[in-house]
Amino acid sequence: MFTAWMPVNGFLVLKKYNTLNFRFIQMQERGINSTFKKIIYESSEMVFLADDTFPYSIFYANEAFENQIGESLQEKTLAGLGLDINAYIFKEELILNHNGKEFSFRLELPYESSANYFLFYKGKEVKTLGLPTKKESQQFFSSFQDLIAIGQHDFLTYLNGSVFPVLGYHPEELLNSSLCNLIHLEDLETVKSIWREKTGKDENAFFEVRIKAKSGEFKSIDFSVQFTPERFFIIGKDVTEKVKRRQIEDRIEALKVKAPTLAKSGTWKFSKILNTISFDSIASNLIGIDKSLDLNRITQNRTIQEFTDKWNQILEELEVNSSGFEFEMDLSEFPNKHFHFKGIHVSDSGLEGIIWEEFEVLEKNRKINRLEKLLLESPEPGLVVYPNGKVYIANNEVVKLFGFEEGKSLKHLSELGGLFDNPEIWQNWIQREDNETNLQRFSSTLIQVQGRQLTLEICSKFIQVDDHVLINLTFRNISEKVILEKNLEESSDFLMNLTEQVPGGLYQMVLDMEGKMKFSFLSKGIGTVLGLNSDEIKGFEDISMAISRVHPMDLPQVIMSSVASAKKQEPWQCQFRVKTDDSQNQYRWILGAARPQLLENGEMVWYGYLTDISAQKEFEAKLEEARNTAVKASQIKSDFLSMISHELRTPLNAISGSTYSLLQEQPNESQKTALNTINFAVDNLIIMINDLLDFQKIEAGKLTIEKATFNFENLIQQILNGLSFHAKESKNNLQLTMSEGLNLWLKGDKTRLSQILNNLITNALKFTKEGDVTVSVLLKEMSPRKARIYFEVKDTGIGIAKENQEKIFNDFDQVKPTFSSKYGGTGLGLSITRKLLSLMGGTIQLESEVDKGSRFYFELEFEISDENDVPVFSEKEKNSSPQQLRLLMAEDNDVNALVLGKIIKKWGFTFERVHNGQEAVEILKTNDYDCILMDIQMPVMDGFDATIAIKSFSTIPVIALTAAAKLEIMERIDECGFDGFVAKPIDAAELLKKIKEVVTGENYSA
Repeated sequence: MFTAWMPVNGFLVLKKYNTLNFRFIQMQERGINSTFKKIIYESSEMVFLADDTFPYSIFYANEAFENQIGESLQEKTLAGLGLDINAYIFKEELILNHNGKEFSFRLELPYESSANYFLFYKGKEVKTLGLPTKKESQQFFSSFQDLIAIGQHDFLTYLNGSVFPVLGYHPEELLNSSLCNLIHLEDLETVKSIWREKTGKDENAFFEVRIKAKSGEFKSIDFSVQFTPERFFIIGKDVTEKVKRRQIEDRIEALKVKAPTLAKSGTWKFSKILNTISFDSIASNLIGIDKSLDLNRITQNRTIQEFTDKWNQILEELEVNSSGFEFEMDLSEFPNKHFHFKGIHVSDSGLEGIIWEEFEVLEKNRKINRLEKLLLESPEPGLVVYPNGKVYIANNEVVKLFGFEEGKSLKHLSELGGLFDNPEIWQNWIQREDNETNLQRFSSTLIQVQGRQLTLEICSKFIQVDDHVLINLTFRNISEKVILEKNLEESSDFLMNLTEQVPGGLYQMVLDMEGKMKFSFLSKGIGTVLGLNSDEIKGFEDISMAISRVHPMDLPQVIMSSVASAKKQEPWQCQFRVKTDDSQNQYRWILGAARPQLLENGEMVWYGYLTDISAQKEFEAKLEEARNTAVKASQIKSDFLSMISHELRTPLNAISGSTYSLLQEQPNESQKTALNTINFAVDNLIIMINDLLDFQKIEAGKLTIEKATFNFENLIQQILNGLSFHAKESKNNLQLTMSEGLNLWLKGDKTRLSQILNNLITNALKFTKEGDVTVSVLLKEMSPRKARIYFEVKDTGIGIAKENQEKIFNDFDQVKPTFSSKYGGTGLGLSITRKLLSLMGGTIQLESEVDKGSRFYFELEFEISDENDVPVFSEKEKNSSPQQLRLLMAEDNDVNALVLGKIIKKWGFTFERVHNGQEAVEILKTNDYDCILMDIQMPVMDGFDATIAIKSFSTIPVIALTAAAKLEIMERIDECGFDGFVAKPIDAAELLKKIKEVVTGENYSA
């Protein structure tokens, strides 16, 4: 049997067919086509065909026959109908009985030689009608729109014309071909499985598969197949659009599943072609818009217009893809509504989806989430359970409290029962009826999973929520409280014992409303501090007894500090002496301390202690003595350094000045060599003296870093030029590597920078023989106002071992004692360099290896100065030539005066000499000079007082000349108004430069 749709009275009716129905194909082979047409046109009731040989098998029957007779036949033959065909061979109509009913048929015998069947037609139940007319039967077959096909094995032998409008093929294109060639690969195995199972059997099969049309697209076809031993008969219905619609509906339903449970959701459809949206009833009510909305129409309705504008804007920005999309929308007319859209792409011109309003849902969810988070994150352990013990919610702290792993989910109170020593106490109350109103509190001992024991206070309360009863449980760890209470009594005894045993003595003193002071409590330690026995302590209440023991010199301090403490209600502390032995008049030092407290009744109470600090005072006295000794030693050292510096500078000044004068007289080469040697030795001595002076300044914290404007590139070139002779003498190659862009005017202490680089380069040249010394100056960073510069001095000299690299920066220290004799120096150069760099904001670094050389490097940051910051002088000042200057020399030492005079004459200047400051002041009242060279240490009136007097009536610049190295002298030079300072022994070039600076105002160092 199989089914097919048949047109009956204008309606499509699903009919069942016997396998024999499709044997009409055989009729064509037997030459009965005309007879079949006759049946189609004339038959209006039951029709069937039977073989002309016994047992007269019925090989074709129409639907009416099958419904009324065929389905109930045990044997599909005329013999099975109980019909003897010989009795009707000469009749055109016969009556047959079946299942108690009578049926009449017209009979047509074979009349063509090729025909071998009997035709029974116009069959009808006597007294019933219903079969279609011949015309109707013909119309049915010609207008059938479903696919009808017949085949054998796995290929098609017949297809009706509907194959063209459905799949695009003409019937002849698919005849004698396999249907499998058109089936989608994903469906092919299913069809093959059905074919293998059903082929050759009288069975039916129903399935839906995708068939490839001639255009290349796949159509969904709903197949009904009747299998017989010889053939298969197919009726297929095109359900492509139905499948697509079902898929869309499934996707829409899937979207609905994702909508919030508590939110009502409606559906919508959008047509891109018409630019219209249609809503279902729920969606329309949610937004307050009609079910159909034309987006092209301009309306006065604010809600509709706002929705239209937002929809168009969202659609322009929305990326629509096959996986779907979603967006949210708020409308100003509905401030308490929040619309959520989800949709899918259903065609090139259409979108469909769902909408829900989730403002209240979001608010409820937020509230629920907040409350749940508050409970989960509560600092107090707690959980909520049902009366049967099932856990509704448990917060994080309760999980920690019971010792479970983080993230553990508690399901039932029974999980906790085994952790308590008496679980029946806290479990039984759940069953009590009065718990519905009463708050329950009880305690129990908890043994955590890890074995730790805690004492908990458990609080429970029944809460009615909707139709449910919940129990709120909170737990508080009172283990410490229990332990504290347990130990309180023991602590009291302990504190009492501590009071008695603590060093010193504790007391309580009360100042009552009448102004009387007395001790209300004294510990036994008071006796030790004040030298009292136990009987004296018992009667030691009056404060006057304690005051009488205080040393007379300390008594005012004790009383005044106590009064101040009472007035300000501030803690009291005082050190004083107390008499401990009346007979020997002995005193000991006591430290007293107390904190006052004003009581509600107006009394003042001090809680304090007294302790013996005699040993501490003795130690402090020794410390003070040691400090005074150290200060005295430091002063002696300072005076010694100053004295040594002065005494060395005075003869060095004569040597240096004489050498300079001789060098100016054009000596021969041998004399010049000797004079250069003397000059070099003097320079080294001066460097050592200057190191001592700088060290002394740094140690005393008196050395300051100036911020003056200077040209950086010129300064570096001057430093390198000044050391070129040293490099040539040591047969070293001195090189400078400098970045571009360093021709800058910077603000900084050029003197200290020169000193640092001189120290490093001089050391490199000293410890390198016939090697290379490279000085690198690189611009690291630069901003509009600041520049960071990298300095490096690298040599190929003897190098420094790893263990000695820190040692070389110590004061008066060298790598080996032999270095002093071999290379010379005070051992202060690198120490001063490090300290100067620290003051300037830099840190010196060292990399060195023995016999391979050393590399010293550091970075400094300078402020960038505009060139306008450089002092600007008038044309008159600039043009005042220092070639013909008249100087006044104030010098009491004849040798120094002689040497300085020769130097001045070499310059072509004139001078006059005075022997002390008083003479200088007097001569200046009547004479005029371009500059004064003032010695500091002179008889009658020294250089300081003389300069102060001169500056009171004259503007002539004064340059201080001194061999002293004491810090106080350097500070006083600045205070007295000197215009410049040149240290002895005098460097003639430095002095000339200083004279030019103070006379003309030009800075010759830049």
